[in-house]
Amino acid sequence: MSSSFDSIFALASPSVRSAIHLHRISGRNLIKIISPYIFSPNGKNIYKLNYFSDMPQDKPLSRYVLIKDQNGEMIDDVILTYFPAPKSYTGEDVIEISVHGNPLISAKLHSLLRNIGMRDAEPGEFTQRAVLNGKLDLAQAEGINQLIHTETLGGIHLARNTVDGVLSKETEDIREQLIGILSYLEAHIDFAPDEVGDYDPVSLLPQMKNAIKRLEILLGTYSSGLKLREGIKVALVGKPNAGKSSLYNSLLRYDRAIVTNIPGTTRDVLEDRLVIQNKDFVLIDTAGIRHTSDTVEKMGVERSLKTVAIADIICLVINIENIQQENINNYILSELNQFIHEVNIHSNQKILVVISKKDLLLKKDIHSLQWLDENSILNIDKKFNMNCLIQKFIFTSIDDNESLSQELVNLHNEMTGQLAKKENPALISTRQKDKVEIAIKCLNEAIELVEQKDYPEKISSIINQSRQSLQEIVGEIHLDNVLEKIFSTFCIGK
Repeated sequence: MSSSFDSIFALASPSVRSAIHLHRISGRNLIKIISPYIFSPNGKNIYKLNYFSDMPQDKPLSRYVLIKDQNGEMIDDVILTYFPAPKSYTGEDVIEISVHGNPLISAKLHSLLRNIGMRDAEPGEFTQRAVLNGKLDLAQAEGINQLIHTETLGGIHLARNTVDGVLSKETEDIREQLIGILSYLEAHIDFAPDEVGDYDPVSLLPQMKNAIKRLEILLGTYSSGLKLREGIKVALVGKPNAGKSSLYNSLLRYDRAIVTNIPGTTRDVLEDRLVIQNKDFVLIDTAGIRHTSDTVEKMGVERSLKTVAIADIICLVINIENIQQENINNYILSELNQFIHEVNIHSNQKILVVISKKDLLLKKDIHSLQWLDENSILNIDKKFNMNCLIQKFIFTSIDDNESLSQELVNLHNEMTGQLAKKENPALISTRQKDKVEIAIKCLNEAIELVEQKDYPEKISSIINQSRQSLQEIVGEIHLDNVLEKIFSTFCIGK
């Protein structure tokens, strides 16, 4: 990034033709620089500098003005909004200019700004200046970046939470806890026992373990946060003609997948975003799982098995259309057992047994089949983690998937834990996760040193590394290449 003392500008809205283009400028003494080119709406009078500077400096000021270039040629009539330093996004003077949304007009404005000594901003440079000027910390800046790029409602919630400083407050609280421990150690390094009391590092262990516990809870929010940001992955799996594609279309409410009565119609994995009750899911339709000699279908089955491995929720769709009533329970159990033997289920996955074509069943039959009975459960593969299985059957049809939708919402709430609440902090980047992991590692090493009755200087050094790692989540990063890496992912104009 270039010097923070020069004035920068960028188009802060898409460059396509639209109603307006919004241009953002940040720097020092902007009104003085740009005022010779700002005219009153009649186009004759140049606005005086005090027209802006005499106004209250704690509020933005908007004016309808004309902008002309150095030759007096009209660029556009615009809305100019002035945000005086330091009460602006960047902490510097900021001007935002809304012009008519023609790229040619924007190009003329940019030409003027370059000719009067400003330069094009680099990606994320406005937000970087906000961080460097103390308007935001680094965690909040990452929250802003995610707020712009996330594609889910859950991601917006987490990003908004981070921008509001919830993560910053939690890391600061833990850092203060570590500073208290460091103060004790430093006191016994610098002063004699008759001045500060006997040295008893074991008394620090409860505080250190408490800090680790808080950090481990924070670390756990990264994977839960991924589910919120990217959506819970729901895979519809089962044998050919089980009704997966019909259910897929029904949930999406439009015909996305081809549906026929020919087994093996679906040959590839289909994926779409699904929102239920403001909960984000990634819904995945898969090829029917069976042994086949068809090369293309075999590739589809392989992709289905790979999809099962990455899914958060596995909906095993079973068609009992041609099964006699007295054999249905055994048939479902057989299908479940076969599926469990064919795939590897992880402990953090959930399996829903989904019975398709409920419209072909009587209500009394559905009622009698709602749950796997205890004897049936005992017959399931002993290596299988029963916590993965939701023992209540879900019945669906083309016209009725409400039970499944509600169960998906329930599981979403279970998997994302308390992150849906605004007051709970969450890690939203791998950088933040790495810093917390380092902090935990250092604290565990420090605990070992305390238990070994090592020197306080050594213990203090390790704990200080943990403190510094936490501090780097919100700031205190002075390496230019690290800052450039973070802000290079931002939009130009942000």
